[in-house]
Amino acid sequence: MADLQVAAFRFPGPALSAFTIAKLTAQAGQNLFFAALLVAAGTSDHAAAGLSSFFVAMLVASLAFGVPGGALADRIGPSRAFALGGLARAAVILAWALEPGHGLAVPAAVFAYSAVSQAYSPAEMALVRTLGRGRHGALHALLLALQFGGQGLAVAVLAPLLWWLGGTGALAAGGAAFALAAAAAACGLAVATSRMQLEVPARGSAFRDTVRFFRRHAIAREALIALALTSMVVQGSIVALPLYLRNDLAAGSLGAGAVISAAALGVAAGLLLAAFRLRPQEASGTMRAAVLAMAVGTFALAALDYGLRAALELTEFGPLVDLDLRLGASFAVAVPVAFLLGLAVCLALLAGRTALTAAAPAAHQSRVFAVQATLTDAFVVLPLVLFGVGVEVAGARPVLALMGGVAGFAFLVLEGRILVSWLQSPAEPAAVPVPVERD
Repeated sequence: MADLQVAAFRFPGPALSAFTIAKLTAQAGQNLFFAALLVAAGTSDHAAAGLSSFFVAMLVASLAFGVPGGALADRIGPSRAFALGGLARAAVILAWALEPGHGLAVPAAVFAYSAVSQAYSPAEMALVRTLGRGRHGALHALLLALQFGGQGLAVAVLAPLLWWLGGTGALAAGGAAFALAAAAAACGLAVATSRMQLEVPARGSAFRDTVRFFRRHAIAREALIALALTSMVVQGSIVALPLYLRNDLAAGSLGAGAVISAAALGVAAGLLLAAFRLRPQEASGTMRAAVLAMAVGTFALAALDYGLRAALELTEFGPLVDLDLRLGASFAVAVPVAFLLGLAVCLALLAGRTALTAAAPAAHQSRVFAVQATLTDAFVVLPLVLFGVGVEVAGARPVLALMGGVAGFAFLVLEGRILVSWLQSPAEPAAVPVPVERD
């Protein structure tokens, strides 16, 4: 524990303080802005089109500008890109707050915000290498905790209050105020890193160097798999969980709260483990264990309570004879499995990010994370569509089982049990014997 406390003081204090303030306020401002946009879209005459176009515009902008945004961040330096992106995001939110417009204008605002975020987000990840001083896992855990804190502050506290005070306009104004505070903190961070000479912009590297990095480093490709799978499991669970709680668990508000609380405790445990135990050299093993846990957890939600119920019925064990087996067995599975999934998702996310931060060259940090985010977004689109259709047609359990199958396949790939050509490192050219000249 003492070495952890000593390591904590190696963080550059002023820069790290500005970074944490920027992260917390930017997250709160973003959630307030999105709340205003969703209300504007959902209450317009074209609510369905407005709501669907919200997500389409965000995805299109991230796919179109993700890699160029990462390249820009590497070229001018992560802290400068972080400040520039923060100012651009604040400008978009402020423009919307001054002239909210109608529901059909929402996609344009979302597209603009997502486009300028493509330099901001990879720069944020790259700054972990700049500020972390080897404690990459701890700083990634701090960022994720600040993300959850900003989301909770905005959604649970500020959004209801601002809505009560002034409706959509107040939500947008609150988002603009937080975004301006985040931009100011990001500018302060850029000044601090410049004075401390913590980073040097990459001026001579090309995108092909980033491609070469992914080709040559197995840990980077493993992180791609783990992060894409984590995104799929999180978003797929959001799609399937409401129906699962209502139809399969027959859970009221108390039961649903127990399951969600267990998942939140799992996430908190993952944050603590990553903050104090996760090292770059342990990231690969952590990713594998987390992917396996996701496979086990989703399969357990899909079918384990059936087996438990059958065992209880066959054994007729004492006090369990009169137990309401459907409710008891289902919750006996759902609560601990929710904790396991929360823990696994958190550790997979943090281990994947830590692996990329440690493995990628300093000159390529932003582009590496931009490529990872773009590939993850592209990978998740089709499964999410299928999950949505599957939940409506077949229910939540088949979708959970399908997610478990994908996670199990990913684990076998990571373990090398299933060979995937692009996951293998390119073979080194064979040595060619050189003839020896004789007199």
